[in-house]
Amino acid sequence: MPAAITAPLAVVFTLPGDPAPYRRGLHDLPNPSLAADLAAGLAAATHPHGPIRTRSVATQYVATMRRMALDLHEDGFSGGLTELTAARIVRYWLSCDYHRERRIRVVLGAFDTATGGLDDGVRRHLEGRRINKAVPSQPNRPYTEGEWQRLTTACAEMISASHRAHRAALEAAQRGADPRIHGATPDNLAWLLHSTGPVPTATVLNDLDPDAEPPASSEVVALHRALFPDADTALAYLTLFAMRAGIVPDGIDGLRLADITRTSATSVLLAYRKGRTGAEALTLPRDAVRLLDRWLAHSAPLREHADTHAARLWIYAVGDRSGRGTGPVLTRPRAQRHRQRWVRATGLLGDDGAPLALHGGRIRATYHHRRDRSAWTGRTTIDPNHSARVEGDHYLSSHTAAQLDAIEAVIEAAQTDLRRKADPPVVLTGQDAAEFTAAFPDLIKAAGLDTAAITALLGGEQDVFVAACANPWKSPHAPAGTLCPARPWVCLLCPLAAFAPRHLPNLLRLKDYFSHQATQMTTAQFLVVFGPYAARLEHDVLPRFSTAAITAATRHLTDADADELPLHLEELPQ
Repeated sequence: MPAAITAPLAVVFTLPGDPAPYRRGLHDLPNPSLAADLAAGLAAATHPHGPIRTRSVATQYVATMRRMALDLHEDGFSGGLTELTAARIVRYWLSCDYHRERRIRVVLGAFDTATGGLDDGVRRHLEGRRINKAVPSQPNRPYTEGEWQRLTTACAEMISASHRAHRAALEAAQRGADPRIHGATPDNLAWLLHSTGPVPTATVLNDLDPDAEPPASSEVVALHRALFPDADTALAYLTLFAMRAGIVPDGIDGLRLADITRTSATSVLLAYRKGRTGAEALTLPRDAVRLLDRWLAHSAPLREHADTHAARLWIYAVGDRSGRGTGPVLTRPRAQRHRQRWVRATGLLGDDGAPLALHGGRIRATYHHRRDRSAWTGRTTIDPNHSARVEGDHYLSSHTAAQLDAIEAVIEAAQTDLRRKADPPVVLTGQDAAEFTAAFPDLIKAAGLDTAAITALLGGEQDVFVAACANPWKSPHAPAGTLCPARPWVCLLCPLAAFAPRHLPNLLRLKDYFSHQATQMTTAQFLVVFGPYAARLEHDVLPRFSTAAITAATRHLTDADADELPLHLEELPQ
C-alpha cells in the first residue's frame, strides 16, 4: 500500500526511494469527520495513484489539508467532504493561491475516485478550470562571484578539518585496544567507538570499568564526531559536490551507492533521477570524482554500522549523540534546519551582509552560469580549430597594397550606401536658389552645384522621370562622367534626387506601379526588389507634400499612365 491510515488518525506514507515510512498526524484537528475524509483523500493521492511521491510534497499536501480543515471549522463547517457544497468550496478557493487550490483539487478528486461521495456540483467544479492563475515563477538567481568563493571556501575548510580529525581518529583506533581491559585512554576509546559504531555517549561511559576514573564526556563526543561524520560535515560534502557536479538537488539527495559506476580509476558515471524528466546519467568532472572518493572513505566506518541506510550515499550520525529519534544514522543532511545551523556555524555571509542562504536551485543555476561563461573567450572564430589571430591573418589582413585598396573601397562603398539610404529625401517647397542653398548645403557640396546649376535644377531642366537630378553625370550608380543608368524608382534613394510638386504625377504613377507589382509577385520577392523604394515613397516622400498638391496631381492621372514610365519591356504591367 502506498499509504495507510492508522489510529490515532494519521497518514503513513510509503514513498518511492524512501525506505522509512513517513507519518503525519491529523487526529488533533477540530473536525474529526472532515479530518478522516482528508486522510482518505491524501492516501488515495499518494504515488502511484497521485502526485504525492516525496516527503517534501507530502508535507505540503498535509499542511494544505490541515489549513483547510481549520479554516472551514472557523467558518462554521462541521461536516465531512460529502457534505461540502460547491458554493462553500468555491468561496474557499477564492481565498487560496494557485498551489493550495491545486492540492485541494487533487485530494478531493482522489477522495471522490476512491469513495464516489462528493456533491455533483463540487465534482463539476473539479472537472472545470481552476479559479486562481499560476504566478509565473522567477528563475533562480545565481550567486555572485564573491558569494560563490566564500561558499566554496567554507565547505573546503570544514571538509579538510573534518578529514584530518578523521584520519587521526582512525590511526588512534589502530593503536588502541579494549578500554574495559586496558583502560580508558584516547586510543582505546577510539578503538571502542570504531568497533561498536555510533552509540550514545552515556552507553560508552557505562560500559567502562566503574572503579576507574571515567573520561570526560566531551572527549567521547570529539572522538565520535571525528570517526563518524555528523550532519554539518555531510552537508559540506554534499554542497561542494553539488557545486562541482551541477546535478539537480533532488537527484543528489536521492543518490545511492548503486548509482555509482566506475569506468576507470579516475572517472565515474553517475546515475540519478530528475523529478521532472526521470532517470539521467552524468560523467562526473575530475574534481567531483576526487571529492566523491574522499566522502566514501570518510563515511566508510559509519556505513559499516548503518544497516538499511548503508546503501544511501549521504549518511551521518545524529548530532546530539543520544541516539534518540529514528536511529543513530540518518540520511537527510540537507534539511532546512541543518542548512540554517550550518550557515550560522560557518558565519557565511552574502554580499548584502546577511547570512547566505543555502539553496540547491541557486547552486545549480550558478554552476551552469559559470560553465557557460568559462567557455567564452570574448572572441568569435569561423573555425573552432583556429585562434582569433590565425583567422585574422588568413581572412582579414591584406598581403598587398592593391588588396588593401580593394578592401577599403568595398568598405567605403558599403558605408556610403548605408548613409545614403538613411538620409531624408530632398523635397522642394520653393523656387528660390538662395533658399535651396541654405536648406540643402550637403547636396550642393556633394554635387558641386553653382548658381546656374541650382537654377536649372529648380526650373525643371534636369528632371528625370520622378525627380530632378542634381548631376546626372556624377551618379553613385555609374562611373564618373557616365550618364546615370538607374531605373526610375532608384531615384527615390539617390542623394542627388530632389522632389518638387511638379513631380507628383509621376510619383503617383510609380506608386500605382508598385501596387500592381505587389499583386504579381510574392511578398518576399516584392520586398527584395521594390521594398526599400516603396517604403521611401510611401513614408518619406509623399507625406512631405500637402494634401492639396497631391489632390491636384491625382486629376492628371489616367488609366494609361503606367505607359508613361520609362520601363523596359519585361517591366511593363501584364
